[in-house]
Amino acid sequence: MLNIAPFILIILPTLFQLIVGSKIIFSKKPTKLKFGKISLMSFIFQIIFSIAAIFIANYSLSKYYNQHSNSRCGMPLLGILASVVFCIIVLCIIILLQFLIKKWKERKAK
Repeated sequence: MLNIAPFILIILPTLFQLIVGSKIIFSKKPTKLKFGKISLMSFIFQIIFSIAAIFIANYSLSKYYNQHSNSRCGMPLLGILASVVFCIIVLCIIILLQFLIKKWKERKAK
């Protein structure tokens, strides 16, 4: 009924922040990308991908309900919305923790 694509779209920016943010924080050599830009990109992509995931899920559900017209339920969309909110909260926590680790490393280096 519901494809896996909306869930992958919702999780991608969080994984991106986790991987690339950690790489920037723990690398010895300086990089072109700064932590603030990566965090902002992750947050913007989270919003864009969340909207895309909701539209994909809505399309998939409407296509399913057109074939099976005996009932219609909005609970899958509510589940997608709940997972969007949860992933945004997790992304903000990851960004905050990575920022605190970065500041702690800078203080320790001095």
